[in-house]
Amino acid sequence: MGRLNSRHTAALAFVGWYLMMPPDSAKVPHSVDSEAPLSHWIAVATFDTSDNCEKALAELQNKNQDPIELDKTGKLQRLRKRGPDPALGRARAINAGCVESDDFRLKGRK
Repeated sequence: MGRLNSRHTAALAFVGWYLMMPPDSAKVPHSVDSEAPLSHWIAVATFDTSDNCEKALAELQNKNQDPIELDKTGKLQRLRKRGPDPALGRARAINAGCVESDDFRLKGRK
């Protein structure tokens, strides 16, 4: 029994958190599709704890800052179509959320 518990504990130690934002709306300019399945949302940054993710999210929302500003890889710069879009950035921040990396709703993510 102790062996099973230690393996389970080790597996839990590898779980992280994603700060994710919904995809941009294809129908409404300067908006996001917050109803899209979570598997279509975009992972912006990773965190080791829920608290760290929630703090980063709160800071984004308080500053009305576009979540793609947290992208340290540069991969999300493709989402800037023609420069900054403050309304879209606010919509991304307001609708963003923290999701556990092993959340079953992320299945099917590319």
